[in-house]
Amino acid sequence: MGLLADREYQERAARNQSLFREVNERIRGLPDRPPAVYELFICECHRDGCTEPISLTMAEYEAIRSDPTRFVVTPGHFDPKVETCVHAQDGRFQVVEKIERSAEVAERLDPRGSE
Repeated sequence: MGLLADREYQERAARNQSLFREVNERIRGLPDRPPAVYELFICECHRDGCTEPISLTMAEYEAIRSDPTRFVVTPGHFDPKVETCVHAQDGRFQVVEKIERSAEVAERLDPRGSE
């Protein structure tokens, strides 16, 4: 891929992942959810149409969301062209961190950016 194609790919990947993150933010916002119970979230990978479920506690989700460039994905769904894997949890999930242009887009689209 050329430099422009890489930037466009990274931007599209970050936009897709940010959309899934918004869905998970709504799950997080449901009332009366104990923090230690496993909840089903959806994979925040950049693959079009991926809706793989991921079991996380609210504490795990909040730890991941503390950084706007990090996303939770199903094991094996990370793409080294747009992110690095920074954590893997017992085969349940991986935490990826956006790089370069995709990190910029993820930060800009973070629904918590104004909190």
